[in-house]
Amino acid sequence: MNPLTYSPRLVKALPPLDVHGRTLKVYGMFAEPERAATLPEPEWLRRQAASVLTGPLEEGDHPVGFLILHYGMDGDYLLVSQWYDANMIKHWVRGSVVDAAGDTTFEPLEQRDLVACVWELEVMRFERDAWVKTVLARGRFDEASREAYLAMTFSGWV
Repeated sequence: MNPLTYSPRLVKALPPLDVHGRTLKVYGMFAEPERAATLPEPEWLRRQAASVLTGPLEEGDHPVGFLILHYGMDGDYLLVSQWYDANMIKHWVRGSVVDAAGDTTFEPLEQRDLVACVWELEVMRFERDAWVKTVLARGRFDEASREAYLAMTFSGWV
């Protein structure tokens, strides 16, 4: 279990990923800021996201979303969110698993009803606000609103 204390965490916006017809904004989150010096290769991260988003877009799916790779104190987590319908997100949370060969994959958590931690919720709030400003306030999802949404990213401390 985590301690009942709060210390800010570093968030870095990384280049977006294209995964099965979706463009995901990518965030690295670091409980220990020095870990930000060794970021994963984009292709490795794309494969991890593709293991969550296994198929093509479904009816109602928007081709955009965001991903948080959280290097936490008690483990590493992958959160993938995709915009759905007008104002909802589909959301998946995975925890890292390292096999005998040292390869890392992300698997569903044992506690399957977890959504996010307090630090991840701050990035999710930013993404909520970006969606409202770039899509819902315009009343449409077109190329201009898509590009505006993808251009709004966050880097800093949460």
